[in-house]
Amino acid sequence: MTATTQPVDAARILAPGVLIGAVAGVFAGVFMLVGGAPPSWAVTAGALLALPLAVAGAGCALLRWRGVLSSGHFAPMALYWAIAFPLVRLVQEVGTRLVLGDTFALPPQPWAFLAYQALIGVGFAIGFVWVQERLVRGGARR
Repeated sequence: MTATTQPVDAARILAPGVLIGAVAGVFAGVFMLVGGAPPSWAVTAGALLALPLAVAGAGCALLRWRGVLSSGHFAPMALYWAIAFPLVRLVQEVGTRLVLGDTFALPPQPWAFLAYQALIGVGFAIGFVWVQERLVRGGARR
């Protein structure tokens, strides 16, 4: 691999994860608008979900490319998202309250919040794996 192909390879590897995370955050913001949330809350919450979720998606893609999270094995991917998704959601919750409410506040019952988000994270892993392996030609593989 030459120095000129490294950025292209990195983009090819990371793009699916970044795109999946960013699109999920944008959808969340749109659903908030449709659900009647004020536009400022929907845009802020959507952006504060899209950005960290895109970073987590890139991290997941990178770990798949490195062989840490192997294709065809769901448990490591589920574990990754059971940890990453609650952290992303915590950033979104705290960040939205901080930006729009002007105060630092954890969600009510933070441990219950994180446990529930871990369950949702496993569901997110299912969708992430499906998109990576079905729609992006095997996702990030060496």
